[in-house]
Amino acid sequence: MLTRTLPSPEVEPTVTENTESPEFIEQQVDERGFYLYEWISPDELRMSVLADYLAIIRAASTPLAVVTLIAGFIRLSAGVPGVILAVLGVLGIFYTLVLAVLIAKMLRKSYLYTRGGNVVITDGHYISAGTVVERSDFAGQKKAFGGLEKTFREPLLEPSGLAEHIAMERASLIEQMKSIASGWGKLVQNLGRSRDAAGIVMVLMIAGLLYGGMMALVYFLGVFFVSVMARVFSWLAHRALLALNNTEHEIQTLFQGITRASIALKSGQKQSISLLTDAGRGEWTDNLSARLRDSFEVISEMAGEATDQTVELRDILESSRYKDIFNFVKYGKWIQGQVLSPIEEILLLLTKNRDTITRTIASLDTQIILMTDPSHQKPLILQKDRFEMQIESITPMIEMLEGYKAKLKN
Repeated sequence: MLTRTLPSPEVEPTVTENTESPEFIEQQVDERGFYLYEWISPDELRMSVLADYLAIIRAASTPLAVVTLIAGFIRLSAGVPGVILAVLGVLGIFYTLVLAVLIAKMLRKSYLYTRGGNVVITDGHYISAGTVVERSDFAGQKKAFGGLEKTFREPLLEPSGLAEHIAMERASLIEQMKSIASGWGKLVQNLGRSRDAAGIVMVLMIAGLLYGGMMALVYFLGVFFVSVMARVFSWLAHRALLALNNTEHEIQTLFQGITRASIALKSGQKQSISLLTDAGRGEWTDNLSARLRDSFEVISEMAGEATDQTVELRDILESSRYKDIFNFVKYGKWIQGQVLSPIEEILLLLTKNRDTITRTIASLDTQIILMTDPSHQKPLILQKDRFEMQIESITPMIEMLEGYKAKLKN
């Protein structure tokens, strides 16, 4: 899936960029020990059906021309209407067979796609189509994945060749049609010089016109309708893939959710450091208390989300078929960096800040007692009230983060 192509009947498939480069995948696997790689995409499933259709038409175009002529000659005695009906009958049977073959191929590819369209990559194994292969076992990989690689023209973790294949099939079909038309025209021209070949010329001209018109419809309209039909098949196959690989998608989604929550948690940590620094200097301007509260709410939400997803992810992994091959040590280190360390750093920051404020309040109490002039006591009392407000904001946050920390370490 390293490249993606989006074909249309008349426009060459274009390649779009994808973040799933081998380097990106290896980084993810190295960091967290698990990655769900979308090897074959729904678009590629659809494209492969279009490639099949073009290949069938190209392979059958010459035999079809011969059978069309034979049918026309057989019905020559029935005159022009007989020739037309014979040719149309042959073409109708032929395209019914093409449709049947194409549907059979679509069903087979949909089955292969639902079994192997996604590949789970751990630090030591590939898992796809119900097969677990060690990453160092190249012979095993060839046996397990060779069929899918050939069917969809995409080696594992390498760019897709479907776009180039479709372009080649189109070019070959057009060249073949030109060749058939040229040969047909020369045959009509040569036979037209003989008075005894008038009937044969008539058959050639009628069959040629019907055959050419039908092939034009096959190329221009057929590709469009096949693309629509393939899109429906690929959509249904993708729904089936999601249902069959629900555990894998759930694991991948949780990994991604933890990453997003971690980024937001670290961002909240930076903001809190800045706000607590201002508060420590007594700079309570611009509604600093409310801003601190908002910052703490974000931290609490992200820490809770990351913690819940971490616990859920570990439970799923431990109860899944990946339990014996998944690197839980690597997972623990990843969670430490993504969730536990930010929580511990914020917790340490808040604890130190609370302790500093507590000592400051005690110092202010001493100063207030020693002051005899009420006018001198008033600013100290006001400063003490502000610090106590800060304590009231910090304490619940500390208790909450300590709960998350304990939950993560269980």
